[in-house]
Amino acid sequence: MTRYKILVADDQELMRTILVRFIQRAGYDVVAAQNGEEAIELYKLERPALVISDIQMPKMNGLTLLREIKRLDAGAFVILISGFGSEEVLLQALRGGAINFFKKPFKVEEVVDVLHQVLRHREIVRFPDLAAQALVEDQKKFEFAPFDFDILPIINQITFNLGRFLPEVEIINVRIGIEEMINNAVEHGCLDIGFEEKNAALRSGSFNDLIKEKMELLIEHPRRITVSSRLTDEELVVVIRDEGNGFDWRSIPSLSGKNLLQYNGRGIFLTKIFFDAVDYNAQGNEVTIRKRLKKNQEERGS
Repeated sequence: MTRYKILVADDQELMRTILVRFIQRAGYDVVAAQNGEEAIELYKLERPALVISDIQMPKMNGLTLLREIKRLDAGAFVILISGFGSEEVLLQALRGGAINFFKKPFKVEEVVDVLHQVLRHREIVRFPDLAAQALVEDQKKFEFAPFDFDILPIINQITFNLGRFLPEVEIINVRIGIEEMINNAVEHGCLDIGFEEKNAALRSGSFNDLIKEKMELLIEHPRRITVSSRLTDEELVVVIRDEGNGFDWRSIPSLSGKNLLQYNGRGIFLTKIFFDAVDYNAQGNEVTIRKRLKKNQEERGS
């Protein structure tokens, strides 16, 4: 497996040291910068696989750093760290190409988990080499139980031909959005874990125990998940349905800087950024996500 290099940019020495230490322990090489200007120079020199940057830094803030990195490499992966008062900037950055975010204070283990998630998807396949140029329509349907399953093969099948339409970084965003929505169907649908219950378990470090407990109940009272997809040259549509009781999707806050860092359900938020539409049925146990495929595939072929 590829040993990836990660660039960490943070002006606070303690935070920078902690991030570097944990990321190195997770098996990655790390280079570090104490401001945005240093980060740009290191990016040019090292070409890391992913950048983790604080938003509020001297000389060059995280948003400007994101823009400069994207100018150097449109396919760059950037995760941002936000403190108090940077909500609007963070929302702008996510819409400008950042792939994920963290609010201070956070658990460093969560950052490492997101690193694994992003780079695992990147490691899977090289999409342009697999895409069928003659594709007119591709439809798939999957059904599975939430226990003892691997959703990556499902995501691989759904995104197999996206290399014809989208650059790699956008495909990774799509894959992460699908993964987050399937995980929501498992946790909040089939396992009946509420948002507040999940947050409390994460804060106490007991989330894995909660999942194990709920999974044991699920074996006695099975619930299944159905995932269907349709890909054309105009859009990708993915429908995820679970046999749970549903949830009140109307309570989800709107996408604004004011609500961003208080948002219940990071996965839903990111999916709303990565996809053009996220729509629930009335019961809240089925979600349809849509990604318009911009006509960049026509320009490539012309």
